[in-house]
Amino acid sequence: MHETVLRLVVLYADISGSTRIYEQYGDTIARTDIGVCLGLLSDVASVHGGKTIKTIGDEIMCVFDNPVKAANAAMEMQEALRDAGKQGRFQSEALHIKIGWHYGSASFRQADVIGEAPLLAQQVIKLAKRDEILTTGTSLAALPTEFKQRANFIDRIEAENGSGEIEVYSLSWEEDASDVTQVSSQPAQTDALMHSALILDYAGKQLHMDSHKTLINIGRGEDNDLVVNGEFTSRHHGEIYYRHGRFHLRDMSINGTALIHADGHMGRLHREEGILSGKGAICFGGEPAIDPHALVRFECIET
Repeated sequence: MHETVLRLVVLYADISGSTRIYEQYGDTIARTDIGVCLGLLSDVASVHGGKTIKTIGDEIMCVFDNPVKAANAAMEMQEALRDAGKQGRFQSEALHIKIGWHYGSASFRQADVIGEAPLLAQQVIKLAKRDEILTTGTSLAALPTEFKQRANFIDRIEAENGSGEIEVYSLSWEEDASDVTQVSSQPAQTDALMHSALILDYAGKQLHMDSHKTLINIGRGEDNDLVVNGEFTSRHHGEIYYRHGRFHLRDMSINGTALIHADGHMGRLHREEGILSGKGAICFGGEPAIDPHALVRFECIET
């Protein structure tokens, strides 16, 4: 059957931390709030000429016929969700989303969209953090100057469709962009990277991260990349990700995370982020003295 190939924007918006909302507030409240959120996102897409193709659990997939409409919709989605939280529209708490989109070739197959655009958009959103909008360099090139001025280079990754490397950028959506620290829109050069790899050691098993493996999830649940069986470790406790040549540790837990540096200094993160450097250890939940099974040792490898 012949399929017409078009140039479309495919945009994914994903609710951050939805698993924790189910765990903390229960299925009924979680499903209701997620339904309200996805309905709001779909309405915003429609206002900007977009069409909702499908919802997958806590994620929505939309298409637009040009990147300007998609960029405006993405920014308004973030703003509308922030306002909805302030207005108390959710029973649980203020919800947050991450967005990834790509402008490229695609075709419709029955009720679905296939091709480059959905594949790369899905790849991009995997790099996004909550409250972020990420897009590709080719998508950014199709936008007017005022959008490019709001863009910060994030990373360069290998495209999953075999088309080579793609550049990933974030788009600032805050109303007062002057308060946002601006980073050069030129890609960072490889020789400027501060770390080339990260080695994690847990109970004698090692896990390696680098510019190709840029994100791992950590927690007690078996679905994590690194399963840590600490007494105070949450099911989905946190994550480590690679950005701008550094490895970042993000805590998303109830009990927090202890970061112990090589000199013995210990700091704590609670729903916060920190940057890893040198050698040290991370205790996911408690402290090494009282929860040794939560201890993961790390070493950052310099370029």
